[in-house]
Amino acid sequence: MDIFLSNFKNINVRAERVGDFFKHSLTPELLRSNPSKIYLEIGCGHGHWLCSFAQETDDVLFVGIDLITKRIEKANSKKIKRELNNIFFLKADAMEFLSLMPDSVKFSSCFLMYPDPWPKKRHHKRRIIQPEFLNLLADKSNEDCKLYFKTDHTEYFDWTLQTIKNSQHWNIQNYNWPFESDSYFQQLLPNHQFCSASKLD
Repeated sequence: MDIFLSNFKNINVRAERVGDFFKHSLTPELLRSNPSKIYLEIGCGHGHWLCSFAQETDDVLFVGIDLITKRIEKANSKKIKRELNNIFFLKADAMEFLSLMPDSVKFSSCFLMYPDPWPKKRHHKRRIIQPEFLNLLADKSNEDCKLYFKTDHTEYFDWTLQTIKNSQHWNIQNYNWPFESDSYFQQLLPNHQFCSASKLD
């Protein structure tokens, strides 16, 4: 049994935990450093890519979330080893995390790299890219937010493009990938496609 699941068995205790993260970690750093932007990576894995991005970008505050405890532990180890003050990692479900964010925090960019494609049709409802997710992300991001998505799964890529095109809140764009650096999954999955979108007014 995951220790996290043992300690945070229901939405109420997880909500308190996420609230504490914003109250005691993220919000104080926002006040201290006054970053120009806040970037979110959903499914940050071991933190390779996000730590490298944070190391090269001083005026942005980075947040990485993932569902797997060991990944977050490794990501935090990288943060400590590199002495990075502009990045935070938290174990959290994406929809819960976004739902529990205070209104005072708005993301400027959101990154999803190699999320589980749930290839079987009966599992498609488990994919992170859904209308409900896009609606919630739009509500929790600033007016010029950018969304970046990368996958090695062609069918999921097509699904994502169509879901974004059908959204009332996002518009497909041709932005370049903002930072190039090897990640754990990119080394495993070198063949990939990516798309980007902007938030609609």
